[in-house]
Amino acid sequence: MLKAITFDFWDTLYKVPEGLIISGQRVAAFNQIVRTMGYEVENDAVQEAFQDCWQYAHEFQLDYGMDITPTGHVDFILGQLQIKLGPEDWERVYKVYTSVLIDFPPQLKEGVKETLPLLARKYKLAVICNTGVTPGLILREIMKADDIHNFFNVLVFSDEVRWAKPNVKIFNYALQNLQVKNIEAAHIGDDSRIDVIGAKKAGMTAIWIAPEAVQETPDCDFQVRSVKELITLFAD
Repeated sequence: MLKAITFDFWDTLYKVPEGLIISGQRVAAFNQIVRTMGYEVENDAVQEAFQDCWQYAHEFQLDYGMDITPTGHVDFILGQLQIKLGPEDWERVYKVYTSVLIDFPPQLKEGVKETLPLLARKYKLAVICNTGVTPGLILREIMKADDIHNFFNVLVFSDEVRWAKPNVKIFNYALQNLQVKNIEAAHIGDDSRIDVIGAKKAGMTAIWIAPEAVQETPDCDFQVRSVKELITLFAD
């Protein structure tokens, strides 16, 4: 019997922010702060360092199931740009790099706010998130601002536990904290590799959210086009 549902964060609960807008804001803020420290760096060089870092972090998650935390991001980028900073200046750069979403918060996906309270009546809920640039500390505050934080019994962010999807350890960690067995839980996410395959390897029911897909992936147990369809599957 199903007792718990775990959710991916990006492109499942929240829309991924407009890449060019957020990326441009992050590049500009980063460049502005390092210039106050005496470093002159072209925006194109900063953007390239960001892209290289994000690609490396993503591949590391897929290949090793471990997270390159936002701290690791900053170290990678500063190293590529050949910028050496003391602890206080490093902290200032870290804050600028990770806090862009405070001023440009992401939007909830359609149906999320209506669906969560209905599911929370019957199931324990959790988030399992590969955080990327923005640490879990800030993502929690975004969830609180949108009044969805309290629907979740457990929140697991990769920068805090160091494991990352599709590593079964991050799924097991969430389920242990929910106090449910793997076969008693379902996971929903948009990425067929890290969410679907990861959940299946962890012994969970896998739900693939794929708004544009026309064919089922053979790896998932259910395919939905929105979080709202979970009501039909599990809440009726």
